Amino acid sequence: MNKAKIIFNQTLMISTAILFGMGIRTAVLYLAAGQYMINWQWYIPLSIVMVGFFCALASLILYDDSDAGRISQRLRICIHFLLVFGIVSLFGYLFDWYSDLPQYLLIVIMYIVIYAFVWISTIWILKADADKINDAIKEIRDEE
Repeated sequence: MNKAKIIFNQTLMISTAILFGMGIRTAVLYLAAGQYMINWQWYIPLSIVMVGFFCALASLILYDDSDAGRISQRLRICIHFLLVFGIVSLFGYLFDWYSDLPQYLLIVIMYIVIYAFVWISTIWILKADADKINDAIKEIRDEE
């Protein structure tokens, strides 16, 4: 899968997951405590898509084409995790997704769940693409 397709897919997955998570958080807190966590300003949907895009761009450090060792790949994953965490924290602060520590901790929990979801989904998509390519190659070989 090329890098543009990965960025597009991850932007959609991340944005959808953030929107879903923020909606669930708001609904639960409204039903449980009768309070609104998020004041849904006009810019909230745009901020969610922007965060999804910047987080997807950060994924480019994972797809370096050089022959790096396993330690280097693990280091890149750690750097990626922290970089994306910083992006989410910064944009969450700038766009008023949280205003105090308990709300921030909910964002952190959402981040971890979304990060795992995007990893699993991306691996699944990459595997499905590889399987399609292998099947096409197998069919070509069978015809010869």
